[in-house]
Amino acid sequence: MKLAEPKLSPASINRLIIAGLVTVGIDSAIFHFLYRQPGALASAHMSSFLVAAIFGYLAVALWPAAGEDKQCKLKHFDLGHLVTFAAIALLVMFLRGGLLASLMQILAVPAAAAMAVCAIFSSLLFFGAYFYFIYPCRVDGLPSETKKDYFFIAILGYTVLLRLFYLGVPDLIFEEAYYWNYAQHLDIGYLDHPLAVAWIIKLFTSLMGNIEFAVRFGAFLCWFVTAYFSYRLAREVVNEACAKWALILVAVLPAYFSFSWFMTPDVPLAALWVTAIYYMHQAIVREDKRAWLGVGIAIGLGMISKYTIALIAAALLLFVVADKRSRKWLFRPEPYVAVAITCILFTPVIVWNVQHEWASILFQSQHRISSGYSFSLPRFINNVLIMITPTGVLSVIAIIIFRKALLSAADTVNRDSQGSLERSYLLLAWLALFPVIVFAVLSLFRESKLNWTGPSWLGLLPFIALLITSKLASGAPKLLAWSQRAWPPTVVILLLIYGAGFHYLGLGLPMAPYPKNSHLIGWQDFGRDIEVLVTQHERETGEQVLVVGMDKIKIASGLAFYRAKYIGSSNEKVSHDPAFQTSTAHLFGRNGLMYEFWFPIEEQDNKTMLLVSSNIGALTSNEVASRVKSMGEIKEIKTWRNGKQTGRYYYRLVNGYKGKSESSSLPVVDSED
Repeated sequence: MKLAEPKLSPASINRLIIAGLVTVGIDSAIFHFLYRQPGALASAHMSSFLVAAIFGYLAVALWPAAGEDKQCKLKHFDLGHLVTFAAIALLVMFLRGGLLASLMQILAVPAAAAMAVCAIFSSLLFFGAYFYFIYPCRVDGLPSETKKDYFFIAILGYTVLLRLFYLGVPDLIFEEAYYWNYAQHLDIGYLDHPLAVAWIIKLFTSLMGNIEFAVRFGAFLCWFVTAYFSYRLAREVVNEACAKWALILVAVLPAYFSFSWFMTPDVPLAALWVTAIYYMHQAIVREDKRAWLGVGIAIGLGMISKYTIALIAAALLLFVVADKRSRKWLFRPEPYVAVAITCILFTPVIVWNVQHEWASILFQSQHRISSGYSFSLPRFINNVLIMITPTGVLSVIAIIIFRKALLSAADTVNRDSQGSLERSYLLLAWLALFPVIVFAVLSLFRESKLNWTGPSWLGLLPFIALLITSKLASGAPKLLAWSQRAWPPTVVILLLIYGAGFHYLGLGLPMAPYPKNSHLIGWQDFGRDIEVLVTQHERETGEQVLVVGMDKIKIASGLAFYRAKYIGSSNEKVSHDPAFQTSTAHLFGRNGLMYEFWFPIEEQDNKTMLLVSSNIGALTSNEVASRVKSMGEIKEIKTWRNGKQTGRYYYRLVNGYKGKSESSSLPVVDSED
């Protein structure tokens, strides 16, 4: 990729340099004037940057430079250039907020030094973007392909840096904390998911410690696997231009952006899903028998990540049976070798299930089937809109309805691709849509989950990219043309949403309060406060305390992680490990998922417990009173983040726990479930 060389007069270059230096000075000065306390960090850095950015824009636009066309100056104030400036300024501000928070909160860099680094970084980034995307005399004369190359590099680089800078800044969501507890109770299987997520988290927390960055680092790395095979798949199916746009789609679509930042079983699942699709395409369309090894490995590793990858294995089998050219593989050894590899890799999960009376298999099958009726098709549709955006949904519809028009448009570009594009379409569309159809049917009578269809759309990315890059004829269907035009602004809007969202979670946004008791926002101090209470009681009495979150898994998972993080950061010597002394309300008749295996009820008799809940009624229920000998006073703890209250929780100490209740009672009602 060869980009055009800058063409600016020496006077213009000097102007950019001087404006940049002055901007850094203004930025730093305003920040230090406004920054007085941690709660003011967001407003101080946002105000200082926006003032400095506006100054820099006006300085370059109004400062006369010898030899520059006066008409060029006036274009700085065209609506299009002003909108571009606003978008770039916001994107740079959100990005540098993550860098500032990481330096101060994770690396403990003093505010003055952190701000100096961020001011220089944001100035370089802003003026670089100004030069390549706003400066009228340069941008207006750039070739179309060069503009596309700049756009590709900017989007890809920005999304990678945005995720990296915010990787360790926001608090964990409760699912991440729950899977961190998986990693502390390391095993070859678990009740509700296979083992991959636990082992990935364990690897990086062992290297970096119990911090958010380490928990999420595996997700950050897995995204590169997803991106690599998405790129290769699109290049094999169509061409290089489509491969670049497939990368952009993997970088910005909500499904894959989220899978690349927070750590859940969907992270390795997505990476292995697209890997399996790539090798399936190689085997079926290219007829490469060696590709079946890749299929077997990808599906096998996927099965120890999340069971739903079995859907594309089923989709492939149906395609092979239905497709005349593919049926020959039914009589060849390679597919059966792939099945054997998958089974071998899946063996640890089978062993765990045998040891635990098939608990996980029954949970994911019989339990799901027997759960209560719920018509959730509208929610399913809404989830799809969130996962791939309305533009993505309309693009998928356009690809399906106007398949011939789209594929014929591919003939107008340079396509160095072996095999049949039509055959690739049939295979990949089926591999994508079959799981979606299954999930849609399930939503007719079961609750739909947000992440269900996330990996499914990976097979269609080459054709969405083809839609974006094709030179459509003047009479092309309007839906195709509209979808094509909608993608660039959709990408920019998504980046603004991600940047604002990360900034809100990490540093906060002025005048924007946090929702109360939402996920684990503000739990850094909450974990510390609970740990201080536990440590104090243990030192005074000599008895260990089991902390019990009085809901399903949220409170217990979050407190276990943030208690452990506090112990690690304070270097305080304690005689307990929070992961093994923090349990759930299954001890009082509720559902606790894996906590029921980690903390069997019959092994907790006579223990002293610290009960914690967001609902005071959970601490006063008959179910609690009938299972303990004595109960202490109920007290309150508030949680805070960036100077704003994020929640209110209650706790009480109880003694003499008894596994069996002395009187029957209704289950505890907890609004958090």
